[in-house]
Amino acid sequence: MFYKLVALILLPILLVQGRQARKRALKLPEAIGKREGAIKDPTKPPLTILIIGDSAAAGVGVHHQDHAFLGQLVSNLKNDFNLSWALIAKTGAKTKDMTEILKKAKLATTFDIVITSLGVNDVTSLQKTKNWLNEQNNLHQYCFQKLGVKHIMVSGMPPMHKFPLLPQPLRWIMGSRAKEFDCLQASANSNYTNKSYEPLLFDMDQSAMAVDGFHPGPAIYFEWGLNLSKRIVYIAKSLPHESGAKI
Repeated sequence: MFYKLVALILLPILLVQGRQARKRALKLPEAIGKREGAIKDPTKPPLTILIIGDSAAAGVGVHHQDHAFLGQLVSNLKNDFNLSWALIAKTGAKTKDMTEILKKAKLATTFDIVITSLGVNDVTSLQKTKNWLNEQNNLHQYCFQKLGVKHIMVSGMPPMHKFPLLPQPLRWIMGSRAKEFDCLQASANSNYTNKSYEPLLFDMDQSAMAVDGFHPGPAIYFEWGLNLSKRIVYIAKSLPHESGAKI
């Protein structure tokens, strides 16, 4: 792709910009709060959800999980389901890390739906696209085979070409790479009935981002949670009626 040629030509500049961006980046903490729970209502259909991913899944950019992606999902789904949930997320996690993290977590349950939020750290670490797709597939197979997952929702890549922390031309290069990754994962998951690619269907305005210029702010977590909760309601209708065990 064209951006790769430009990146090769500008490599010395990009390396300097990358070091400078890491040096001045604010080190925001992951959101505090419980990462598993349930709102039990036997009059409603059961649903168990697992969110796995990187710093965005962990809620970096807001103080508490109630205002992060997890909290927004729970808030939107609690009136429709006999709901149980868990969150396994770590700042800096790449796709290849997540399978090992899940193994160490030793989850004592199965899940109806897994939502993945991964890819940004694969982009910034210059992971090869073929290797990344293989790691995605390995992760998905682990979820299906070991966690009894019925459906995997692959959340789309954020628009890195809009991240204020990244200077130009580094921002354009990383943004172009993120777009390539996003197109690849959309294509890779398009032919499965038990997987779905879920693009970010809202404009990530810079003013809505966290103060570090790299992570979502409250408004973005709100939109992200709202959009995916609507998709979950739709997808849940096609799942088998029996649910996984309790958290």
